[in-house]
Amino acid sequence: EEERSSSIRKILSRIVNLNNAETNMIVSDGDEDSAILWAIDSFHLELEALASAFHDQEEELRILQSLMQDQILRSKSISEEEDRAMEALNALEIDTHTFGEESHLVTKQCSDVMDEIDALSKVKLTSIPFHIDVDWGEGMRSSQMAGRYPTINNLRLAYRVNQKAGVGRKEICAAWNQAAQLITFTCGLHPSFSSSNVRIIPLSYPCAKIVATFPEGQSVHNLGWETLDGEDGSPHVPSISITLFLALLSELSDHIISSSERNGGSTESSSPPFPMTTTSIDSVDVTCLGDTDTASWSSVVFCISVNLRWLSQLELPSDVGQIIG
Repeated sequence: EEERSSSIRKILSRIVNLNNAETNMIVSDGDEDSAILWAIDSFHLELEALASAFHDQEEELRILQSLMQDQILRSKSISEEEDRAMEALNALEIDTHTFGEESHLVTKQCSDVMDEIDALSKVKLTSIPFHIDVDWGEGMRSSQMAGRYPTINNLRLAYRVNQKAGVGRKEICAAWNQAAQLITFTCGLHPSFSSSNVRIIPLSYPCAKIVATFPEGQSVHNLGWETLDGEDGSPHVPSISITLFLALLSELSDHIISSSERNGGSTESSSPPFPMTTTSIDSVDVTCLGDTDTASWSSVVFCISVNLRWLSQLELPSDVGQIIG
């Protein structure tokens, strides 16, 4: 222990001598103890200063470690948010891809529907239940055309009975009934059309009826005969009935033509083959024809048949196309 104390003392003496040498001071042997004590005090002060600095550094390190921990937690939270954002982005990309496929499918379906609507709008709907044949060929001679009649659903449409040709009342009434149904069906396709004077009743037996309403009163006319058997009565369809039928057909045709023009259709393609008015067809005034003028009335029936075929081959009107759309 004495050796240790002696060694410490020697070290302190050297330090004191070094300090004195730096300050050019000469210390006597008597002052050596005081110098050592001063050095010890100096060391204590330096140790305290180092301890305080260490404490400060330790506190600063603790603060930095706390900040580092906060940064680590924040970095982890940001990383988790990034992962969730990437998952949401992937889900959005999947949804976008799915939406694109569904949109393409819906677009294709819409296109198919529009194509179908366009095709339906061009369907000659009335030509399906009503087949009218008036085309006998341009090269046929008049002798070959003799005894031939226009037909509607294979029923001969005629003005009068022809026993030689086998055209009787039943067939004529049935044919005019089919013509009346065609008019009624076409009127149904054009709900905006209405005739205040003439109304047709096709589904009546034994023949279709035409109701005429005028200021002098209302009257009902047969588009044929009341009795199908027997030879009593007139051999021809009442001319007034054919005249009223022509008037209704003319009004309906005029309505169709005006509607087509309003919708930008072609006037030439929408016009009937034979021009009509409520009292004439192909420039023949039916009010001037006698009941016995079979040739003229047969010509009138033929022209009516041709215009009925034109009526049956019309495309669907635009308002019906809109209902389908």
